[in-house]
Amino acid sequence: MDNRQGLALLPEKCANLIIADPPYFEVKGEFDFVWKSFQEYLDFMEEQAKLYKRILAENGTLFVWGYAKNIAYVQVIFDKYFNLENCITWVKKDSMQYQYYSVDTARIFTPNNERLLMYSNEVEMTGLEMVMEKHIKPLHPFAKYLTSEFERAGVTNREIAALFPSRTGGLTGCVSNWLNGDNVITEEQYNTIKKHLNGEYLRKEYEDHRKEYEDQRRPFNNTMKLTDCMDFSQEGHITKQYDHDTKKPEKMTTALILICSRPGDLVVIPFAGSGTECAMAAKERRQFIGFDIKREYAEMANNRVNEATRQGVLFL
Repeated sequence: MDNRQGLALLPEKCANLIIADPPYFEVKGEFDFVWKSFQEYLDFMEEQAKLYKRILAENGTLFVWGYAKNIAYVQVIFDKYFNLENCITWVKKDSMQYQYYSVDTARIFTPNNERLLMYSNEVEMTGLEMVMEKHIKPLHPFAKYLTSEFERAGVTNREIAALFPSRTGGLTGCVSNWLNGDNVITEEQYNTIKKHLNGEYLRKEYEDHRKEYEDQRRPFNNTMKLTDCMDFSQEGHITKQYDHDTKKPEKMTTALILICSRPGDLVVIPFAGSGTECAMAAKERRQFIGFDIKREYAEMANNRVNEATRQGVLFL
């Protein structure tokens, strides 16, 4: 299915992670040469941006692959709809590209990378401000719980603030910040208040609140310590098994999925291609849906999912 039809069928704000690997425009593969002009290609990419905007969750992440010579134009388009978090460079550490370039005739540094734009929905205000104001603060688990418990215990903000004096002994605005959802109370502060109230209130464990708070934020669990310059193999021993011109490596794809989504999240793949993203999403216990306009690629992706999970498609 053409993703312009397929994405329109999805509910609004349903995608926790979108990994888009669109045609780069006249670089590689027959699908790269279907536009009459570069402007026509850019119009297509703007249409894609609008489709992604409708389905991306407020705390979701979007990745858009691109070619070094064209990605800047694509970024200008996507910057209108999303907040740019990173412009990532994939360095192909085992690339054989140098074999096809002559230093003397080409007169350029040998291309050995691809670009990946990382976006969030944190726009209108800077960074987390919009998400905090519109989505997290009204539902802030600590703020809601502290407010209700203080009211139930009959204590004032001033009484609680006195437990946390400033260096000079005066009162601070910490309690107001907690109740407004501007700051997150620490576990030590939480337990201090709990002890002050003789254990009769704040009976819910701090960790339960913290997890609820983290679940509302955009996932980013970079335990791999990756930077915006990522060295990953092209994994030719894997990708050569699939007849597609622009395959991405499984290890890098898996890293993006693990860092920027949680188990059970929905990963949307607008251009399924050989199925790398679909297969790795299923393997890592994410829900997924991928689209490709060519039946052979859709079948290739489904077969790859079956191979990755060894028990068929886990999620439909």
